[in-house]
Amino acid sequence: MMRHTVHALAGTALASLVLVSPFSASAHADPHAMAALLGPISSIDKTKPMPAATKAAIDAAAADFIGSSLDQAPGLWLAVWDPKKGYYEQAYGSAVIGGATATVADHFYIGSITKTAMATAVLQQVQAGTLKLTDTVKNLDPRLAKKYPSIRQITVTQLLSMTSGIPDYADAAVMIMAKDPQHRFTRDQLIALGMSSGKQKPPGSGGYSTTNYLILGHILRSLIPRSPEALVNGVFRQAGMKQSRLPLTTRPLPDPAAHGYVGVLWASQLGDTNPSLTPTSDVSTWAFEWGKEGGGAWSTIGDLATWGGTCLGNSLLPRPIIAERLRTTKIDAGLYGLGIIRQGDWLAHGGQAIGYETNVACNPKTGAVVATAVNSTYGKVDVDSAIGKAAYPEYLAAVSSP
Repeated sequence: MMRHTVHALAGTALASLVLVSPFSASAHADPHAMAALLGPISSIDKTKPMPAATKAAIDAAAADFIGSSLDQAPGLWLAVWDPKKGYYEQAYGSAVIGGATATVADHFYIGSITKTAMATAVLQQVQAGTLKLTDTVKNLDPRLAKKYPSIRQITVTQLLSMTSGIPDYADAAVMIMAKDPQHRFTRDQLIALGMSSGKQKPPGSGGYSTTNYLILGHILRSLIPRSPEALVNGVFRQAGMKQSRLPLTTRPLPDPAAHGYVGVLWASQLGDTNPSLTPTSDVSTWAFEWGKEGGGAWSTIGDLATWGGTCLGNSLLPRPIIAERLRTTKIDAGLYGLGIIRQGDWLAHGGQAIGYETNVACNPKTGAVVATAVNSTYGKVDVDSAIGKAAYPEYLAAVSSP
């Protein structure tokens, strides 16, 4: 979620699942009922194994990554699905330095991948008639607009697409957390931190900012009797993700848990802020209330793959809404849609939280899905190049394109 984050049935094509919905919902329809009408939610058939030779190549590349990661990431979690080749998920290295070996059952924070679920929840509310993409902050949340007059004309589309011009609170929050790992934030405090973190650009200006998604959370709290956390968790349930959750307050990750570590690159950047931080500083006991619906959820590698099989929530949405979602604008994070990034033929989103980095991607044309996670802050810096050639060469080519 930090600013540096730039990123079924066997044989069923993901394109037919995520680009064509078999119904046209009426206004005020129940999003949960709408999702139930969609049939298969995820394109992945986890009972179809990959060939042994393919798995061996992935294992070898993963072992090399663990031994030479730029950020000295202790653990790696990987899931790959190809309708022709099958499914493979595996864990490598350590979930806890000097302790538990990584397993596919481990839970970890997914950072800004949370935004893809939040965007899906917002778009379900658009389909239900609760709000419109063209609605402004002033229309939907007059009190918030009065408090921050500069955002009153910003639309729901601009908040979802990172084109609001609103500054990001994430880097400022990281500095606060580095000094005080148990610091707790309210949603209002984080929005205020974002609004004071830099000069606001005119609405329509592109720039990755988690503040946008907390503003969306604030708006929805004023419109419906459900918290943003409940909405995100509802999306997880619809997708069949039983090991994923956005908690209301900080609590330990469920067992088994992957401990997160500061990592080499982040420790070197924050040495002046907190000299006690080292690459192996364990952040698993830190407060994680600074992400909320913009980056505070946790999951497992299998659940991330399941989410990839929905194409990051598209299979929970009707076709007209998907079309709006996939209209992208070039910003600092890439070609950004409504809580989703286009990378060539792939749709993806990365996630970064202190101690963890994740990514999930789907290819609507082929049905392929990849998901990765590491338990260090900047671990994904080299994970694509390190294992992409073996695990998912087509996706590596997409993210490596200029």
